[in-house]
Order: sequence, then C-alpha cells, then structure tokens
Amino acid sequence: MVIGEAGSCHGGDLDQAHALIGVATRCGADAVKFQTFKAETLAMRRRAAESLPMYAKYEMPLWWLESLKTEADRCGIEFMTTVYHEDYLSIVAPFVRRFKIGSFEAQDEAFLLAHKPFGKPVIVSTGLCDEAAVRGLLARRLTWSSPLALLYCVSAYPTPIEALRLSQIRFLGLDGFSDHTESVLTGAFAVAAGAQIIEKHLRLEDTRTDNPDFVHSLSPDRFA
Repeated sequence: MVIGEAGSCHGGDLDQAHALIGVATRCGADAVKFQTFKAETLAMRRRAAESLPMYAKYEMPLWWLESLKTEADRCGIEFMTTVYHEDYLSIVAPFVRRFKIGSFEAQDEAFLLAHKPFGKPVIVSTGLCDEAAVRGLLARRLTWSSPLALLYCVSAYPTPIEALRLSQIRFLGLDGFSDHTESVLTGAFAVAAGAQIIEKHLRLEDTRTDNPDFVHSLSPDRFA
C-alpha cells in the first residue's frame, strides 16, 4: 500500500488540496492523506506556542472533509487524514476507512484507546518511540480487535539517508515505513526489509518553497 502524504502542501487552499488528490491518483498511490487538527489545541498539546502561527496557516477546515472525500472517491483513491485530537475522531470517522496516528501521539495511551470503539484499522508511525515503546505497541496488537499497523519512521525533516536503520522493519516485525527522506529509492529498500505499507510526502509543481513540508516532499514526477 502506497500512501501519498499531502501534509501541509495544500497551503490552506481547497483547490490545491483537490489538485494533490489528482496528483496522488495519477502517480499510482493507493491513498492520499491529509492532516486534521485545530491549531490552538495542537500548539498547546505540543507545548509549541511559537508554532501557532504556522499551525493556523495550514489548519484544514473541518468542512473540507466531505469535499476531499468526495473528490477522492471521484478519482478512485482512498482518502485518509491524520487526526491529532480525541474530540475530532468522531467527526473524521465517517469519512475514512482507517485512522492514522502520527509519531508525536504514538505513545499517548488515552488517545490510542480512543480509536478502538470505532472498529477501524489504525496505522501508527513510531518515529519518536524507542524500542521498548515499539514492542509495547506490538504487544497491544494482540488484543486489538481491528488491524493495527506500525510504521518505522525517523522524525527528522528531511531524514538523512545515514540516519535510516531500515533493518528495524524486519528485526521488530513492523508493517511499513513512513519516509521523510528526499530519496526515491528508500521505499524499495523498505519493501526489501519487509514493509507492506509505504507513506511518502508529495507536493505539487507549484508548492511554495517556504511550505514546511516542501523540502521532504517529492515532486509529482519523482513521486511517480
């Protein structure tokens, strides 16, 4: 499964978000993923008041959800979005087949358990988890009623190639790789290590260079 991570590359523009869905589809991705959060809540949760203006600029309005899901359905690609707040789960649930949890929230026990009542598959990035935390998540899979997939991840943007330890995918028995490198080859190496899910950032040709996701996102040609 290849997930095209649109991230903040919509730049706060719904037409750009629709264009990202089209690009991900034409490039052959199986899913296109956005991010759903409230800027003030995210800044407070991460104790990052200095980041509030940036979060506010790229906050995706909740009314976009229906529009993006409709466009994804029209294009024949799965719509996904990472949710960052427990109170948004019930809002997002009707629009997604599966949930995605980012690295910052991967060790939030209450947040993880809040996904369980919805009965949907959950994908978790483990970029900020040490080996003990990853093994804890692996153990939780045994009691999880729906599929719980774990992605190897390095939370550096962009990730230097020398920082990767893709053998961890096979060593720990992880399900995939959330890739923040600028390389077009690391996904293939991750598959060789056993990955069944690849998540990779993509952007539009005209995405602004000052976009926070620009540097680790691939252009359409490179993503394809």
